[in-house]
Amino acid sequence: MTNRIAVLLPHYNNRSGLHLTLESLLRESENFTVFIVDDGSTDVSEVKKTIDFFSHDLEIVLIENEQNLGIVKSLNKGLKHILDLKTYDFIARLDAGDKCLDNRFKQQKDVLERNKDIALVGSWVRFVDVDRQKLFDFKPPSEAGRLKKSIHVFNPHVHSSVMFKSIVVEQIGFYPENFPALEDHAYFFKVLKTFQTTNVPNFLMECEIHPEGISSRYRKLQTKSRIKLLWKEYRFGVYPTIGLLRAFMTYLLSPRVLLKAKKLYFFK
Repeated sequence: MTNRIAVLLPHYNNRSGLHLTLESLLRESENFTVFIVDDGSTDVSEVKKTIDFFSHDLEIVLIENEQNLGIVKSLNKGLKHILDLKTYDFIARLDAGDKCLDNRFKQQKDVLERNKDIALVGSWVRFVDVDRQKLFDFKPPSEAGRLKKSIHVFNPHVHSSVMFKSIVVEQIGFYPENFPALEDHAYFFKVLKTFQTTNVPNFLMECEIHPEGISSRYRKLQTKSRIKLLWKEYRFGVYPTIGLLRAFMTYLLSPRVLLKAKKLYFFK
């Protein structure tokens, strides 16, 4: 049977996280192909061992960067490879260390097939620490109108939770490179200007907050990019104004205070 879903999974020096993520895919009922873009890991032979371990159960394609290119270039390289094959109708994002839950791919593919106007679908997400202990739950809205408003305040689609139609990339292009550590939020702004999106109101992803992850290591840079993005997309109104003020506050507060605020006021 032809695989209609391409799973785009960038990887860099996180073999244990990669193993956990691939293991979670064994419970998916849909047919799919995993495209791992290894961004110049220190020992790519170890990555190949992990791939070999799952090769009897999963269809995996390894794309190797000879040197570290960064997340955006790796994602775009993977997208181009997938589009050039002209085989896949849907592209799902996934990050090493994150787990798919509750037959995620089937639920999201069903949404995209049933709703011709919807081009991208995310889900609710449970965030955990490196010991897989729950930190907080994120329940973004599902309605198109609320998503168009809320994207001015926060990113309503967790990057590794989304699946989108290949036509999205064909029409609006690849991830932008001028918003460091915030390529997903910037990209979803572009998507929402052309297409409708939604979120499945179920927990289909468990995402790890890792101290060496991009959001942790490059928090200041990411927040600067968010301020730049929200100012670029600013239109006078309540939501855009709240979003800019929130971004400035994020820049000033420490990571520990931010996490506490998320637990108390934003998420559960």
